[in-house]
Amino acid sequence: MKITETRLKEIIKEEMELDSQYMGHLDKEGKMAKRQLEQMAEYAMELAAMLDDETQLESWVQSKITLANDYISKVKHYLEDELEHHSSGCGGTASVEDHDVYEIDDEDAYLMES
Repeated sequence: MKITETRLKEIIKEEMELDSQYMGHLDKEGKMAKRQLEQMAEYAMELAAMLDDETQLESWVQSKITLANDYISKVKHYLEDELEHHSSGCGGTASVEDHDVYEIDDEDAYLMES
């Protein structure tokens, strides 16, 4: 299928007009993300209160917690760099040594993807 130069210019002009319509449009992604993060924080605090140091969890439950922690950590570090807003988190700086490290096997990896 051949397109003439005139038609190509028309297509480009139409696309540019459509694009300019949405340039001024602001999504409320920040508001939605804040609401979701607040809900996660509330759930996390409630879950932490349910557990004690000796609570035994099924491997899939621990895997989901580990995965959620990994995801939220990656977003935090990305936004710190992207927004140049370096937060010390909840009252101080943290190092890798301050956190538990969990190894997962193939079964856990499969469960995390579920």
